[in-house]
Amino acid sequence: MADYRRRKEEEKEKLMEKVFGKDAPNRRLTEEDLELLRANLLDIDSLSPEWKSIKENSQKLQEQTQQMLNNFTDADLDRLRNEIRKDFGDQLPVETQEELTVIHQQMSLNSKYEDVEARLNEEVLCQKDYNHSLTVAFRRPTIMGVQPSGLKNSILIIGQKATGRHTSVNLISRLLKEQELISNDELSFIDLSQYSGKEFEANLVQDLYTATHKSAIIVFDNLETISANFLPTITEIVTDGQLTLSKRYTLSNKQLVETATSLVKDTVKTISFKGKYLVFMTTLKVEKLLEVVGARFINTMGDVIKTKDIVKEDLEVIYPVKLKAFRKKCMDLLKIDIKASKAVRTYLNDNFIDRENVRYLNNFFDRCYEALAEYKLKNLTDEVISLKISVKDNQIVFIKDQEESKLEELLPHVLENAKEEAQKELDQLVGLEEIKKYILSLEDFYEAQKIREKQGLKTSEVSKHMIFTGNPGTGKTTIARVLAKYLKAIGVLSNGQLVEVSRNDLVGKYLGHTAPQTMQVIKSALGGILFIDEAYSLYRGTNDSFGLEAIDTLVKAMEDNRDDLIVILAGYTKEMKVFLESNSGLASRFPNQIEFPDYTAEELYDITVIQAKSKGYRLHELIREPLTEYYRQVQASDSVRSGNGRLARNMIEEAIIHQSKRIIADKDAELDLIILEDIDFKIKSDNI
Repeated sequence: MADYRRRKEEEKEKLMEKVFGKDAPNRRLTEEDLELLRANLLDIDSLSPEWKSIKENSQKLQEQTQQMLNNFTDADLDRLRNEIRKDFGDQLPVETQEELTVIHQQMSLNSKYEDVEARLNEEVLCQKDYNHSLTVAFRRPTIMGVQPSGLKNSILIIGQKATGRHTSVNLISRLLKEQELISNDELSFIDLSQYSGKEFEANLVQDLYTATHKSAIIVFDNLETISANFLPTITEIVTDGQLTLSKRYTLSNKQLVETATSLVKDTVKTISFKGKYLVFMTTLKVEKLLEVVGARFINTMGDVIKTKDIVKEDLEVIYPVKLKAFRKKCMDLLKIDIKASKAVRTYLNDNFIDRENVRYLNNFFDRCYEALAEYKLKNLTDEVISLKISVKDNQIVFIKDQEESKLEELLPHVLENAKEEAQKELDQLVGLEEIKKYILSLEDFYEAQKIREKQGLKTSEVSKHMIFTGNPGTGKTTIARVLAKYLKAIGVLSNGQLVEVSRNDLVGKYLGHTAPQTMQVIKSALGGILFIDEAYSLYRGTNDSFGLEAIDTLVKAMEDNRDDLIVILAGYTKEMKVFLESNSGLASRFPNQIEFPDYTAEELYDITVIQAKSKGYRLHELIREPLTEYYRQVQASDSVRSGNGRLARNMIEEAIIHQSKRIIADKDAELDLIILEDIDFKIKSDNI
């Protein structure tokens, strides 16, 4: 110690001589000397290699000290206490006691957060880096204090679906509560996609108020769908730690109730989020999210962390865990003892689909369980059934005593029946042969992409959106409805509904109403097809701000939901061409343009026969030639409106009325037969 002090004195003297001259150590420093010393501090590295070494290694020493604290155990702390008692007795200096208390608290926190991270790694598999970052994000306020806003932390989680985002946050909430690091583990989820317009402001305010009063952690899901109306609201929360309400609210049965008068006492003016963890989730990458929420919002985040996509190699870790849970479920609920051959793991590896993530295995075991439930219903017994899952001819099979049952044969064939039904509907449609071929070719295309994906080859990301052009009554809506069923049956769409709308359903009546109204329609079509008839009416020129707003909202929704939404724009050929030319960016998003030709006279006759049959009638054979010729004459008089199915429908409905009068007068007439005299061959404008 004496040598060290001597060296430090020598360094001090050298420093003073360097700056003030040789007589400096023997005189008192003036204010002028001190200013000169401060100005020359940057030269101290030239004085001594030892000094320079100390300066350069200071950061390393600090890191090593922190590492030592991290590795310090309770046993280490007890040994340190005993050694200090030997030197100082039981009466430790106050400063030493305080330092030991800080060390003990730090060690306790280290141990708790290490346990939390270890448990995360046990249950949220193949996300080690993410789990570590998530743990750090929740620990941050214990080291750095709360944010200037008063929030404990604001955390942005970026990742695709089925990568463990929700599972991890639910789990860490429970683990932090077990370690007494948060007050409660009840999460509040605010799904931002549910608040699309200003009319939902009261709902959002109520949900935010409820969340702050029951949860230490509040999760804002689907950040990428946030309405522009509420982005300032969320930004204010993360910036200020509170929300100043724009309207007066009072409490009634723990519910916020809007009040118009200022005379009410105890009104709620703000909602405080101070002391809360706010977690925001999105599937968008940062550069895309910037376009939605802006840089200011993202810069307020204390932590931005990402889950990784699950790849084929991760199945080696995840599969055994999922299999164990599946076996337990089968035994507990079905009394089926399951064993799986090694071939199953190979099968899953070979058929792995990128971007499915953990959902790939979840779907597989869900299908297996559904099949085994059907097996159990057909083989009712109180005894435990032993089955083995294996693979034969690239198909999953269940084996019991050498007897094999294929997975696909056990599953209810709802989708297969739906596919056959859709194909049958297509076959029954008159004409439209090229359009039918195109629709049926879609299955081959999507099946080919799945095969390429399984083999690790690049897949073609093609737009599914379409434009149907043609005159009214040429089958556009009918084809769209069958297409929705068919794409659902082959697994391209999740629901398969057809939502048919026009301008009035999308465009609002006042400023700020159009975007929310359009989003509501889009939400109702998710998983199916949104069919916009007379789509050209959406845009009525540069002064049509409402129409442009609807188009902008539609384009954004198409991008955000490209995997589970198909939009079809329909209308007259000429008007649609002008519409697309005036919206060039829109045209590029609809590469599949299908022209619906007018029906020929022969096709109109066939449609008439089908219409009659659907109503329980049949046409006399003598009707064919004169009715076909009639259709030719009508088409010649108005080629735009007459070559459509509505003409045939109107014709048969009118014939049924005439037939009713005839059979009342003729008691012997066949009740289901329409004859030549029942047909009115006069060409009338209302027929077309």
